[in-house]
Amino acid sequence: MAVHHLLRRGISGSSPLHPLRGLLLASQELGRRPLSSSAGDVVAELRGAREDVKQLLKTTSCHPILVRLGWHDAGTYDKNIAEWPKCGGANGSLRFEIELKHGANAGLVNALKLIQPTKDKFSGVTYADLFQLASATAIEEAGGPKIPMIYGRVDVTAPEQCPPEGRLPAAGPPSPAEHLREVFYRMGLNDKEIVALSGAHTLGRARPERSGWGKPETKYTKNGPGAPGGQSWTSQWLKFDNSYFKVVKERRDEDLLVLPTDAALFEDSSFKVYAEKYAEDQDAFFKDYAEAHAKLSNLGAKFDPPKGISLE
Repeated sequence: MAVHHLLRRGISGSSPLHPLRGLLLASQELGRRPLSSSAGDVVAELRGAREDVKQLLKTTSCHPILVRLGWHDAGTYDKNIAEWPKCGGANGSLRFEIELKHGANAGLVNALKLIQPTKDKFSGVTYADLFQLASATAIEEAGGPKIPMIYGRVDVTAPEQCPPEGRLPAAGPPSPAEHLREVFYRMGLNDKEIVALSGAHTLGRARPERSGWGKPETKYTKNGPGAPGGQSWTSQWLKFDNSYFKVVKERRDEDLLVLPTDAALFEDSSFKVYAEKYAEDQDAFFKDYAEAHAKLSNLGAKFDPPKGISLE
């Protein structure tokens, strides 16, 4: 998920799925909260899950792959399809093996493995909520803005309800700006939101053996944390700030990655207005990013209760 592939960094998706077969089967249960759960119970479980995710982030530095998990579950949304869940979006479908095997989701089975213990511990939290909670919490814990989240998302119940492959962005399409608009306009997002969301590339790395992009190793990634290697967009790739926009604008460091879809932000006249603004004004970036991330996290979601649940 630009954005497309917060992409295909994170943890490798090249290993076979069968060692995680039990995990995948466990994750394919209904995922809905028990009917006996009260609103208070659900709030308590969501808060407990958030604290678990915070501890997970401290011990594993898995911020990028958790952001990517939430984005890739939500980013399949098609505003032109009214019927749920055919419209795609934030509905927990990414827990199913058929969707995990989509090319754009390489490695995300490992994100599921990381948060499955939290799902088991807080069974009243749906996968759809947990994916979005983990993504927003990762942004906040990396120093980013607080995302105005609501919860209560309903899970799909079967792999047949997964969206078709091909709805997520690519990193190097022939016409990058046109491709970004095609994908994100389909989700109902605008140019400002496209550029703001692209700024999340301040987190994480690309690995050539997984995504086809980036160097095998740079001075910024050779020592990890986590598995060493890959190429990051920024020098401090576990810190959420506006440095991504400065790097893309200046392109002075060969050890930092600039994808065709990144470069397009300063080449397209409409995108450039926002990219220039965010490079100069981190507060403006944080404000617009928080709003865009919250909007993305709600795409295609069905809420129970209908107005959602706030933890604040």
